Amino acid sequence: MQCDSMLTPGYSILYAVNLLAASQRPRKEDRMNIPRSFLSVAITAALSATLLAQQAPSGYHSVACIKIKPGKSAEFQKWTATDGRAFQQARVDSGEITTWLLMRSVIPVGTSTQCDFLSISEYPGAPPKPMGLDAMGPVLKKAGLSMSAQEFVDHRSSMTELVSNNLFQNRITVGTMKKGDYLMVNFMKVHSTSDWLAAEKKIWQPLAESMVQAGATSGWSVNVQVLPGGADLPFQAVTVDVYPSWDAVFAGNPHFAENFKKAHPDMEIGTTMEKLDQLRTIVSRTLFTVDDMVTSAK
Repeated sequence: MQCDSMLTPGYSILYAVNLLAASQRPRKEDRMNIPRSFLSVAITAALSATLLAQQAPSGYHSVACIKIKPGKSAEFQKWTATDGRAFQQARVDSGEITTWLLMRSVIPVGTSTQCDFLSISEYPGAPPKPMGLDAMGPVLKKAGLSMSAQEFVDHRSSMTELVSNNLFQNRITVGTMKKGDYLMVNFMKVHSTSDWLAAEKKIWQPLAESMVQAGATSGWSVNVQVLPGGADLPFQAVTVDVYPSWDAVFAGNPHFAENFKKAHPDMEIGTTMEKLDQLRTIVSRTLFTVDDMVTSAK
C-alpha cells in the first residue's frame, strides 16, 4: 500500500487496529432498537475503514496508523491544519491521490490506544511506489512550502510514530462522508471473502441505503485488506458506518425491523443474521471522527 511511511518521506497518516472490544450480542428482540454500529457488532453484521462517494474508481487506499508522541498533540494538530494539509492538497492537485482523510480516534483514547490518528490516501488507480525525498521536493514546492523534504520529514517525525501502514480496497460504497462526521469502524475476520462480500451486498447494502435515505446515517462502506494478507492476520476486512453527528451514533434505529422486511420480504431477520454470523467474526471496533479531508471530488 503506498501511503508514504515514516520510513519513506511521503508518509500519510492512517490505519487502525486497536479498537474497542465487541460488546455482547443483544437479545433478538433488542436488535431493532440499537444503533447500526452496535447491531453490526452484536450480530457480526459489518466491519471497517472508509471511503465513500469520493472513493477512487480502483478503490485502493492506504491506511496509516499514527501514534502521537507525548506532549506533541497540540503541535501535531496545528501542523496538520497548515503544512500537512498544504502537502496533501498538492498531492491531490497533482493527481497522485484523489482524496486524503485525517481521522482522530474518539473512543478509545489514551496511552494504550494504538492509533491516535488515521491517515488515508485514496488512489485513482494502482497505488504508486513510496515517495522518496527527491519526489517530495516538487510536491512541497507546489504546496508553497519553503522547507526541504528532509526538514519536512524530520518535523513530522518529531511529533509522530508510524504504527502501521496497510493497503485496502473498497468493494461497496453507500452514501457520502464529510469533515466532522463520526465513523464506527468495524474490524472482522472473514472466513470466505467471496461469500462474505456477496452477503454484505445482498443483505446489508439495501438496509444501508434505506438508513441513508432516512437520515439515520450518512454512509456505509465495505473494504478488504489487500496487503498484508493471509488467514493469520488479526482481521481481513473492515466496514464503516458513517454518522452525521454524535447523537446519531447512539440514536438507535427503531424502524430497523420494518426496513428489513421491506428490503427482504422473503427473509426472517433472526435466521438471516445467524447465517451472517457464520461468515465473519467481529474482532474489534472503534469510533473515529473526520478531522480533515482534501478531495478532488466535485
